[in-house]
Formats: sequence, C-alpha cells, structure tokens
Amino acid sequence: MHVRTLPLSATPPALNPLAALPAEWDAWAEEPAHQVLVEEAGAVVGALHVALVSATEAWLEGLRVRGDRQGGGVGRRLVMEGEALAKGYGARIARTAVPAHEYAAQAVAERAGFRPVARAVVHEVPIGDGPIDVPYDARVRGVKVSEAPAVTARLSAGDTLHAWQGLLPLGWRFRALLPEIVKGLIRDGRALQAGEAVEGVALYAIRSDAAVIFLLEGSPPQMDALVGTVAERGRGQGARRLVLFAPDDRALRAAGPGGRPHPWCPDGLVLVEKPL
Repeated sequence: MHVRTLPLSATPPALNPLAALPAEWDAWAEEPAHQVLVEEAGAVVGALHVALVSATEAWLEGLRVRGDRQGGGVGRRLVMEGEALAKGYGARIARTAVPAHEYAAQAVAERAGFRPVARAVVHEVPIGDGPIDVPYDARVRGVKVSEAPAVTARLSAGDTLHAWQGLLPLGWRFRALLPEIVKGLIRDGRALQAGEAVEGVALYAIRSDAAVIFLLEGSPPQMDALVGTVAERGRGQGARRLVLFAPDDRALRAAGPGGRPHPWCPDGLVLVEKPL
C-alpha cells in the first residue's frame, strides 16, 4: 500500500469522503480538511479526511474503502495514517462522530481504539413565512466581547457542555470549548444572550439555507426566545430551516413543533475519541 495526502479533487468520486457525510458537511465546516489516500498499483482504494480543529485536537471523517478491498486492512491503514498526520501537526487527541444506528461503523472505531464519550441529537425545523414566536419576557441581545468570560463560565456550568464532556460542535465537528472560541464567535456576531445578565446563551451560524444553533443553554423561556431570534435572523438572510444540536431529545422542545431528526443521524450521534 502507498499513502499520499492530496487535494479532494484527486479522489475518485466513488471514494469521495464527503459522499459518506451529510450534504452540508463541508459548507458548515469551520476549518479545511486534509485528504489521506491509500493507493495500490497506482489506483486509489481508500480515502479519509483529517481536520485539525485546534492546536491539539484532530477530527477524522468520511472513511471510504473500495468495495473489492473492504476487509483487507485498508481502513485500518487509513486511520493509522490519519492519526500520524494529526500527531505531526501537534494533535494529542482524535475524535469522530458515528450515527447511532451504524453499529458496524461504531465497531470499526472501537477496534481502532476509539471510545464513546458523548451523544448528541440533531433536529431540523422548517422556517415558515408566518410570525415567529419569540417570548418577550426573556430579552435577547448580542453579546459584547467584554462579556466573553461570563459567557464561557455560563456555558461551562451548564447541562449541555456537561453532557458533551466540555466539547462544542462548530459545524459537525466537536472540539473543546476554549475562551478564544467564544471570543471569536462574539466578534463574528454569532453569540446571543437572553436575560438581564448572561442567563441564557446561543452559539449559532447562518449557513446558506440553514440557521444552525450549535449550543443552546438557559431556562425554557430563555431558550424559546433565543431559538426564535436565531430563526428570525436566519430567515432575514434566506435560511429556510432551523437546525439544532442538543444532548438529547428533551433539549429540543425549544425548536418547536413540525421538526424531524436530521436524516443522516435519525437516532443521534455517538461521539468517540482516542488519545494520540
């Protein structure tokens, strides 16, 4: 086997790692990914994406192996090479997420040394043309950069980050919540707070047709107000659906009626990690 790191365009379409992922994966990504390819006799037989989501954290995704080479060690070699690439850039831990219904993929990850650390559900709701209910007893406003420490403390003490072991999804990739990330999101206008002080918080992004809430924290009225405000802002920028990441189904109440689980992970995601 021969291993190379090449641009995505060098991969045969049938082995494109993005084909194994949700359609919006690349559009929501906060950082680019390296492409690791395994070749035999000059032909690509496997591919994997490796993203560096922080100075010490890597994300492996979209492993693909040609049908006639499955079971021949190609997948294991890809993971090994992906981990080596990440370590070369300074990563000390690697993670990935597997749809909860894909038991075979979870078994592959376990054999590679990955262990489950958290679960998440992803829910989407259409954003209609009618009025959006935003409770006005929980005032929502943008967050000031000077409030970043208070926001970080509020999130770190909340149920969501506790359930996610201190990890935050930006796009589909999870990474440790760092004060620098919070400051960056605030500067980009992607953080909202509800209440007189920092009582409820939403971290979000408007991505093409979707308003995506990556982390939501607060009391039920505060979460309702935050979700309604993100939906309003999203609709103003052309978004037609609201997508919410949450630890479990109980946290989805604020998304309102008419929603459905994301089709890529209808039963949620299993987040796994491995020290490098």
